[in-house]
Amino acid sequence: MGSLVEEIEGDREYDFEDVIFVAVGKNVEKSKTTLDWAVDNFPGKKICVLHVHRPTHVLALTDGKLARGKLKQHAVEAFQKLERQRLQERLDEYLLILDHSGVQADALWIEMDSVEKGILEIIARHNIRWLVMGAAADKYYSKKLVELKSKKATFVCQNAPVSCHIWFACKGRLIYTRVGRQDGSSREIATPSPPMDSPLITEQAVMLSESVLRERSPGITLLLSRAEPQEDANVVRGNLRPISLRSVHPNLPSNGVVDTYGSIMLQMDEEEHQGQASNETDQQLEVSTIDDHNLKQEVFAETMKRWKEENDAIEAACKAKALESLCVKEMSRRKEMEELLEREKQEVQKMKDQHDEFIKDLQMVKDQKTILESQIVESQCVVEGLEEKMFSAVELLISFKKKRDDLRIEHENAIRVLKNLRKLVNGGDSSFPGSQILEFSFIEINNATRDFDPSWKIGEGKYGSVYKGLLRHMNVAIKMLPSYGSQSLLEFENEVEILSRIRHPNLVTIIGTCPESRSLVFEYLRNGSLEERLACKNKSPPLPWQTRIRIASEICSALIFLHSNKPCIPHGNLKPSKVLLDSNFVSKLIDSGIYRLIPQGKSTDTSALSSVYMDPVYLENGEVTRESDVYSFGMILLRLLTGRSALGILNDVKCSIETENFNMVLDRTAGNWPLEEAQLLAHLAIRCCDTQRPDFVSEIWSVLGPMRDSCVNSASCLEAKELRCAPSHFVCPIFQEVMKDPIIAADGFTYEADAIRGWLDSGHDRSPMTNLKLEHCNLVPNYALLQAIQEWQQQY
Repeated sequence: MGSLVEEIEGDREYDFEDVIFVAVGKNVEKSKTTLDWAVDNFPGKKICVLHVHRPTHVLALTDGKLARGKLKQHAVEAFQKLERQRLQERLDEYLLILDHSGVQADALWIEMDSVEKGILEIIARHNIRWLVMGAAADKYYSKKLVELKSKKATFVCQNAPVSCHIWFACKGRLIYTRVGRQDGSSREIATPSPPMDSPLITEQAVMLSESVLRERSPGITLLLSRAEPQEDANVVRGNLRPISLRSVHPNLPSNGVVDTYGSIMLQMDEEEHQGQASNETDQQLEVSTIDDHNLKQEVFAETMKRWKEENDAIEAACKAKALESLCVKEMSRRKEMEELLEREKQEVQKMKDQHDEFIKDLQMVKDQKTILESQIVESQCVVEGLEEKMFSAVELLISFKKKRDDLRIEHENAIRVLKNLRKLVNGGDSSFPGSQILEFSFIEINNATRDFDPSWKIGEGKYGSVYKGLLRHMNVAIKMLPSYGSQSLLEFENEVEILSRIRHPNLVTIIGTCPESRSLVFEYLRNGSLEERLACKNKSPPLPWQTRIRIASEICSALIFLHSNKPCIPHGNLKPSKVLLDSNFVSKLIDSGIYRLIPQGKSTDTSALSSVYMDPVYLENGEVTRESDVYSFGMILLRLLTGRSALGILNDVKCSIETENFNMVLDRTAGNWPLEEAQLLAHLAIRCCDTQRPDFVSEIWSVLGPMRDSCVNSASCLEAKELRCAPSHFVCPIFQEVMKDPIIAADGFTYEADAIRGWLDSGHDRSPMTNLKLEHCNLVPNYALLQAIQEWQQQY
């Protein structure tokens, strides 16, 4: 311990009279106060940072079992390089603090195991004259602190060369001063941080100035020693002319004190002539005076020469310092450029690595491209083969479709002939077309609804969903019945056959059916349902009261027709949404007896709005009767009168009648109701909803029939009747008249029989509607459309 390991900086040449050395440690924050004290107390002086670096031994970092020779040499060198790099960063931080303070700064450091011995080594090697170091750690500082607390400071104070003047400071205050002497003696002054202009600081400056003069100007030192009093320096006065030490040697270090009390005597004192004989002659006195004068001139010339040399040396030192500063800056710039160059090299290497990776990826992509191209060629070959198979399959499908259509036509013709033969056998009238309905395939149903597009759905209830469709160039409504239940296909077809025979002007006509999908095809009514018209959906105008009375009578007529059949066919699900309106606002009931196609107990509508129209008895036992339709008709009648929601409407009407405020519940948007007729209808509706319900034929029709006749005979109703026109699908596309004998051609359109036969007989083989070539010239009678036309004509 304590041996010198290595001094990196080497021996440097310093003008030690102008340099103040400040000992600093590894902690910059703790040493900063000592450094600030030196800057504040030695303005204008160059400050050199002195640091002793205690190296970390490499063997101490191991487990102690490995010898030094076993460590790799490059690992040791790398660790030492890292330590020195950190040391250099710490010294740069100290130099940066001094540079911000505007002080010329330098750094000197040494590696040694003992800090205090390292400081003594630097003092002895460089003959340091002025040193500032810490007296104690900052945590030991107090106003009463007057002695050294640090072991390192004590060791340096006791063992430092006597020529070194040391100031010990703590937390920015001077604690202790050891004054160096050139003659080998030393004096110690302990003071609690005196002010800069105190006599104690002045005495220190005097001692400093004397030591400098003794070293640089022996002649002046002689005069100073002769002029120095033996007892007190403060009594040097009299006829002696004081000369400022700063004017003699301007490079003396200063801590703020301006003058010293030593004086240099340039005049000859009369004491020089003591001891001479009083009997010397005037000639000897003159010779002595001349010699003294010559000696003065020689001393003055020598002094001026020395001063000039010193000024030249100082100027040269300043230039050297400036060059050194420029050298440091250039070295710093060179270091920065080297770091920048290193970073650029790293970036170039990084880009080169990325370029290599991109080349590899590009080569991989090229390989994959070759593979994909071969796969594409193979896929194209497969596609060509599949296209050929597809074309052959399409041709085969077309041929199968043609055969299917031919077989269907033959089947329909055979069925028609068979039914006609049955009618002849049973004595029926063969001239009447009957109730023949069309049968559609599931593919046709699927195409008509555009794969059951949700936007084409126009209704949904407990008996299935309803879609709008375009089937064989006709706008139709397709009802998809639920698939649950155990009803067989034969039972389904039998029930559809029964329902298709039910024909009435106020019942929606069944055009056809699809047994595969258990769906029914109805005629499409454009004005929507009664529910939508009462709610004025899509800003539709409200229905006038005359139309509402007519609609009620039409519903009553349809229900009488259903109930008079044998067996009786109750509607079973009567409500405003099941009453549809055509273009002339003629009402038609839909889903009449459709519950017969649904197994009982499998479908229930639990919504509150739907249950309002249902008979409470039906909700208890689930049995559909005539009384169930009477109850539902009474609720619809109340809706027509008031236009209000069905929830709570029965109680509202009863309360208004009891309080004689019935006109307050009438729907005024329907116009000016005749109050007597409206009250009569209200009483009739309440009776329909009671337990003792009236009969449709004897009681209900007896009220609605006369009201309907009066409305029909009124001028407004006659005018409305004149404005009614035939539905578009009743009109022949060629003659533009209502068809009397509708026939379906190969293009799917329905024409008047005479019109389409005349078209074909004239040599045309293309469709009059699409201008496409007809596949065949076979014609099929459209009995369903004929029945609908006849019912419409009977009504008007």
